[in-house]
Amino acid sequence: MSALDIVVGRQPIFDHALSVMGYELLFRPVGPLTVKGSKVDEDQMTTDVLFGSINIGIERLVGDKKLFCNASRGLLLGEIPIVLPAERTVIEVEERALKDEEAVAGCRRVRDEGYGIALDKISWSSDVDHLLELVSIVKIDLQVTSRSAIPELVDRCHQRNITLIAEKVATLDELMMCEKLGFDYFQGYLLALPRPIHGRALDIGHLARLQMSARLVDSECSMADLEEIVRTDPAMVHQLLHLAGMGAAGGMRREVRSIREALVILGWRRLQSWVSLLLIADRGRGWQEGVTNTLIRARMCELLAAEFDPCIADQAFAVGMISNFDVLLGIPLDAILESLPLADELRSALVDDKSPLGSLVADVADYLLGRPERAMRSGLNEDTFSSNSLKALLWAVELSSVLDVARHS
Repeated sequence: MSALDIVVGRQPIFDHALSVMGYELLFRPVGPLTVKGSKVDEDQMTTDVLFGSINIGIERLVGDKKLFCNASRGLLLGEIPIVLPAERTVIEVEERALKDEEAVAGCRRVRDEGYGIALDKISWSSDVDHLLELVSIVKIDLQVTSRSAIPELVDRCHQRNITLIAEKVATLDELMMCEKLGFDYFQGYLLALPRPIHGRALDIGHLARLQMSARLVDSECSMADLEEIVRTDPAMVHQLLHLAGMGAAGGMRREVRSIREALVILGWRRLQSWVSLLLIADRGRGWQEGVTNTLIRARMCELLAAEFDPCIADQAFAVGMISNFDVLLGIPLDAILESLPLADELRSALVDDKSPLGSLVADVADYLLGRPERAMRSGLNEDTFSSNSLKALLWAVELSSVLDVARHS
């Protein structure tokens, strides 16, 4: 397992007062691309945007604004799960992608799942009218649409109460023209250039992906079974926390207190979509020592918590694992915590050692880093630390061995 550099572009969309109403998420390449003929694989671009969005975090990418995501054919046909929150996501579909009934049916399915649909790059003709029944937004590209054709397009959309976005607005004259014609929103270089948002992600082990996929098709599988898989993979925990924060009604950020709670918040259907995306975006990179150390820390926190307060054992495991994310990702813990939807008690335990949970995690970190003389906040003695560190080590080493064998096979 290794840390991956990720990047997602974003470009704001403005209202008449030039306040941001949403952001379009844009593909920005990192590493080698799959090329079909002379074109980059559009399904790969869509998958990379979704993968990057999960890991960077929707809160960091767009805050509380709407997000617009371009759809490849694979997404419309259900081959690529969307995973983004439907209540605040608009799927952009180019007219050329809707040339057959299969794609149109896929567009209708996406709309029925609660996503907004924006028709993009239209070349107006009488046979496009049936597509307007599917969409709530039309984007008109000012750089490919003749000025003489724009007024009629606007009128026909207004007759259907369709929201209009002028895109690729490059000059003040174009902006003023669109305002007079009755466009609702505006996007383009005149207002703001696309901006890359960088982040880092942990690669999820292939075995964990396959195990989750297998369990999610079993109707008798419990959340406890899924938790046992997720807790073995820090990368899965990292992504799960991001997704759970998007999972509440209305797309509002929700606080998470444990891995089990994150699974419940996400729900069965979105878990299936998430794991499907992970299988598509399989980027196996190998194992690193920091992951074993992270598992040891998390397991040791859980074992010690169970001795004096079993009620916080689940929280202790999660906090113990998150406390080492800075080592795995190579970025400060403060920056990581900004994007994770953690409950106050978990966040507090990660930044100070005053609470019972915070003192426990701090003591475990000191003990494992070879500073046992400092591990005195929680009141546990050295024998207790020693015996539980051995149990945690044996658990993590056995788990790491299984995962490493699976990776090489």
